[in-house]
Amino acid sequence: MRNLRVNLKKLFAIGGAAVVLMTMTGCAKKAECHIPTYHAHKYVNSDGYTRYFDSEYVNYKGYDRLEDYIELTKEDKDLVKYMENNNLLRIDNNEEQIRNAQEKNQPYTEYRYAYTYLVPIPHFIHTGKSTSIYFTFIPATHYSWTADANHSRLTGETRECYYDYTSYKIQKNENGKYTLVECPEHQDIISTKDEYPYIKENYYRVLNRDTNEVVDYEDMETDEKEHIQEEETAEKGTAKRRVLNLLT
Repeated sequence: MRNLRVNLKKLFAIGGAAVVLMTMTGCAKKAECHIPTYHAHKYVNSDGYTRYFDSEYVNYKGYDRLEDYIELTKEDKDLVKYMENNNLLRIDNNEEQIRNAQEKNQPYTEYRYAYTYLVPIPHFIHTGKSTSIYFTFIPATHYSWTADANHSRLTGETRECYYDYTSYKIQKNENGKYTLVECPEHQDIISTKDEYPYIKENYYRVLNRDTNEVVDYEDMETDEKEHIQEEETAEKGTAKRRVLNLLT
C-alpha cells in the first residue's frame, strides 16, 4: 500500500474545515419526528442505494433521510442496529442498483506494463554549524496494470479479471448473538436473496480468473513518484544532483 506522510497542521486544518462544512450542509442537523413508537427512517445515498437507520439526522453516514419509515419491535430495533454496525443493506430494496452494477461490471482483460521513476538518495554534508543535503536520483523500473491494450511499454503479460459478488444472511448463534453467514454462491446474488437477503455497502470486488485472488494494485503508479521517460535513463552513470541548505 502507498506510504502516507501526514502533515499534522494540514490534517487539523482539514478536520476543522470538515466540521464547518458538516455544519453548513446540515450533516449534524436532526429532523423533526413525532412518531411515538420504535421506528427506522429510510435513507438514500448518491448512488441510489437505500437502507433504514434508527436515526433522526437529516444526513447520516453518507445517506440522506427520506419521509418513509418502518415501525420496529424491540428485536427489530436491535437487528437494524446490527445491520448498521455491519454496513448491511437489503437486496430487495436495491435490486435496480444491483442489476445496473452487474450489467456494467463485465469481465475484462488487463495488460502489464513497465514504468520508470527516479528514486532520491540523500547525502548530507556538514560544514561547521550548517548542514547541506544533496540527492542523487537513481532510475528504477516498476510494473503495473492497465485495461488499455494500446498503453505504452506493455510487457506482453495479461490477466483476465471478473467481478465477484457477496451476499449474507443473519442468524443467531447459541448465545443469542447475531452473526453473519456468507452465501456460497457469488455470481448472482439476486437469485439467492430469499435465503441470503443482505449485502454490504462494498458488495463486489475484482478477482484474477487464473488465481481467484483479489486484483492487487499495490504497484500502481502514484503521483508521489517523479516519472521520467525511458530515453532519460540511458545515461545511468550520470546522477542528477540537487543541493539544499538546511538549518541546524
